[in-house]
Amino acid sequence: MQPLSAAPRLIAPKRGVDRNAAVDPAPSVLSYRMQRLWLTPIFRALVRVGLPACSIVGLVWMFLSQDENRAYLRSMVQEAQVSVQNQPVHQLQTLTIEGASPLLAQEIRAEFGDLFPISAFELDLEAMRRWIMDIASVEHAAVIASPGGLLSVQVSEIAPEFIWRTVEGLQLVSAQGEVLRRVERRADFAHLPLIAGEGALEALPEARALLNTADPVVDKLRGLVRIGERRWDVVLLDGQTIALPEVNPDPVLAQVLVLSAAQDLFERDILLMDFRNPHRPTLRLRPQALAGLKQVKGVTFSEFAK
Repeated sequence: MQPLSAAPRLIAPKRGVDRNAAVDPAPSVLSYRMQRLWLTPIFRALVRVGLPACSIVGLVWMFLSQDENRAYLRSMVQEAQVSVQNQPVHQLQTLTIEGASPLLAQEIRAEFGDLFPISAFELDLEAMRRWIMDIASVEHAAVIASPGGLLSVQVSEIAPEFIWRTVEGLQLVSAQGEVLRRVERRADFAHLPLIAGEGALEALPEARALLNTADPVVDKLRGLVRIGERRWDVVLLDGQTIALPEVNPDPVLAQVLVLSAAQDLFERDILLMDFRNPHRPTLRLRPQALAGLKQVKGVTFSEFAK
């Protein structure tokens, strides 16, 4: 019996085929070109990013090209906005004002107080701040939507130093002569000195010096009146007037106060104390004061009939 390895071949090889010939490992021309193209970074980026992006853009364009689709998308966005704006966390319920005087706070509340409750998204905070800054008496303003439904208005206000009486009414004036606001009642700012007359704002340093000199009789003082844009009259509460000269009025007023302390001028029926010429002061008496004329000494007097 013969071994299996020595068994005769039962299948004959095909004619024309060399079983010992090697297989060619080289790729085809198309496969080679595709492999070379894939090694190019631009081509890889185009396939990986460009084609998906173009596909997405095309789908979106096809979707938005229809009017009903655009209307549907717009309504969804609006509903989402309304839903977010109406959340309680975004609702403003109260307006708080800090650093403002009562009149300024009242003006701000009159403008914005009726808006509440309102969503924070519906308010233009910058426009509110600009409106407040347009008020002459406001130096700085900030509008902040705070947690808890609070809209906080923080104001730095210019402090008034005088009240200026004009034909148009009473005006608050700063130390620099800026007209801040109009006021209705003098009693609301009784602590501020009153000035009047054309040219008063241009002579505020002089008015300030006269007020400092008149401090001993401040309880009798009504205010200062600028006459002819040249000089000042000091007006007292009982209607008495001290006419001061154009030049160096402050020392003259100091002399009048000394004289009044010595002769009780402010307690007499004197209507006008004319010191426009300090060397020849004159007095104008009330008609019923003639009997007391001789009681005043050391000053030349003359009576001016009305």
